[in-house]
This record gives sequence, C-alpha cells and structure tokens, in this order.
Amino acid sequence: MSIRSESFGAEGDDQKDDSSAIQAAIDYSHENGHLPVQLLGETYILKKGLHLKEGVSLEMGVATKLVAEGNFNVLELEEKSSVTNGTIEVTTPDFQSSAIYISGKERVWTTNRIQVENVTLYNSSGSNKGEGISLTAGSSGEFISFMNILGVNVSGFYSGVSLEVSPPEGGEEYNFINGNRFVNLTLDDCIVCIQVDSSASIPNEASGNMFDNLQIQLTERTSKAVSLSGSHNIIEGMVWDMNALKGNQSLIEFSNESSENVVKFNIPKVSLVDKGSNNHFQPGLNNTN
Repeated sequence: MSIRSESFGAEGDDQKDDSSAIQAAIDYSHENGHLPVQLLGETYILKKGLHLKEGVSLEMGVATKLVAEGNFNVLELEEKSSVTNGTIEVTTPDFQSSAIYISGKERVWTTNRIQVENVTLYNSSGSNKGEGISLTAGSSGEFISFMNILGVNVSGFYSGVSLEVSPPEGGEEYNFINGNRFVNLTLDDCIVCIQVDSSASIPNEASGNMFDNLQIQLTERTSKAVSLSGSHNIIEGMVWDMNALKGNQSLIEFSNESSENVVKFNIPKVSLVDKGSNNHFQPGLNNTN
C-alpha cells in the first residue's frame, strides 16, 4: 500500500504550485502508519520547501522531477526517512540553499538512519550557487552518523556535498558528522565538489566518513574537487578532464584542521595542498582527460 500525491491535489502534469499538496501527503503518512508517499507524475512545481517527516519514505518515479522555484531548502529530511529516484531541479539563479538538507538536530544513528538513493540534484540556472547535499551539526549535542547516500548525481551547485560541523555552544557537548557512507556519486560542474568543514577532532569533528566509487567531472568553473577538514575520512574515485583547470590550480586541499585522511584519485600529487598532519594521498599514474 502507498499514498498517491494525486489524492491531495498534486497531479504532476501542470504548472501550479504543488508544495502544499505534497506536504499534506507527507503529513498524512506521518500520522497514519508511515505508508510510502509516491510521486509518479512528470513535473511538480515547488514554491516552498518540503519537510520529509520521521518515518516517511518519498518514492518518485525515475522520470519524476521536483522543480524548485525560489530560495529554500528543497527537501529537509527527518530521522528514519528516505527518498528514492527522481530529480530535484533548481531553476532560480539566486538560490543559496540546499537541494537535500539534513540537520544534526535529528541525532541520526544506527537505529534511525536516513537514506537517499538514485536521486539527481541539478541546478539548471547556470549560477553554480547553493548546495546539492548538505549535512550540518550546529548546536550542542547534534550529530549525524551511519547514514547512506547511494547513487546520487549532483550537478551545477557551488558545493556538491557539504559537511559542516560548527563548535558547540558553551563547549559542554560534542558535535559530529561521523561514519556516513557516500557511494557511487557523480559530482559534475560544481565549484567545490566535496567540502568538509570541521575541526580535526572534538568538540566539532567530521571523521570516518567514506566516499567510495566517485565520478567527478571537472569544468572551467571548478575550484576544488575536495576541500577537506576532519580526520580519518576516506575519499576515492575517478576525476575527469583535468585540462579544464587553469594553470597550476590545486584540486585537493587538506586544511590545517585535517589529520589521517586518505584520498585516492587519478591525478598527480602536484594538484594537492596539504596543510594538515599525517594525511595520505594516493595519485593515479595518469590524468584522465
């Protein structure tokens, strides 16, 4: 059994704002047994963001598209929620938010994980602003761990994937984004493809996150493939079109708040800047053009 968006007025084949109708379907699911919410139409217009509530799965058709018109987090996920298939397209040039946003206030752990699978995130406005996937931990005691993001394509944003851990207020608790898995991602035409901003260790750390089987497509707009803080993160994959870069531009940067990270790419070591300690870079034999 499932909940169809048409029952709440979102047809997916017109130009009206479907935000409220889709949110109503999500709210109904949350309050009535957590049945999956299905969006199987072609195009749904969003003029405000959707809040995917605890325990709700959003299932889109492979050809389904959510078109965001405005500057807002398009899809915010609570604990135990999931989203599969479809495309989130941003069309507003001044977009400065996130296509998929997850807050550490959800305190994501092994028993209440979040999953994002087989979704395309695309800023088609040409502005290269905003974030494709954003994970944040800001206030005291916030954390995100053991979440899975699988088979996601991200194109045209400032940050393809952003992990940001701020110092906890008052210094009484730890904040962290640790132990998450990002597998089979394609990151295309982003200014910074992967950006991790934290301290190297407690009280605000990003550690043990794994980025596996990446495909990174560079363009003349790309500044960094990886900008990395934190510790014991592992990032490996394939980088395309090094000739799109300008001069001796560095492609990977370990910040001074980085330690014991591992990056494996098919690029020369000259493309690396390492300001941290005990980081490891394993270059490939040749550039891929």
